[in-house]
Amino acid sequence: MSISFDELIKLLKSVNPQTFRGKAPPGACYPYIIYSNISMGKKVASSKTAKLMPLYQVSLFTTGTERDLVPLENALKKVPHTDFYSIQGDENDDTVTNFYTQIRVVDNIEK
Repeated sequence: MSISFDELIKLLKSVNPQTFRGKAPPGACYPYIIYSNISMGKKVASSKTAKLMPLYQVSLFTTGTERDLVPLENALKKVPHTDFYSIQGDENDDTVTNFYTQIRVVDNIEK
């Protein structure tokens, strides 16, 4: 099942209302979701671009464990995405984990 950008954002906010584009505002409490456009693909038919297919990285930042990832993974069950990977870092003496995946969205070209 493909998903549009608007549907993706709605789905992410249903999992966690603290969903931001690019970076979280100062003082945001963990866990929160960040989404970022990482590439722009397209589907071409008859030498014309029929659909834009941007690729987004979706990250869950948490000071908790992989259990915090379960609601997001459950919400994405029907949406094609890569496996989740993680990177750990330190912030203000806390270990913060970035669990991330990639999701390609499909949007029609306006005529």
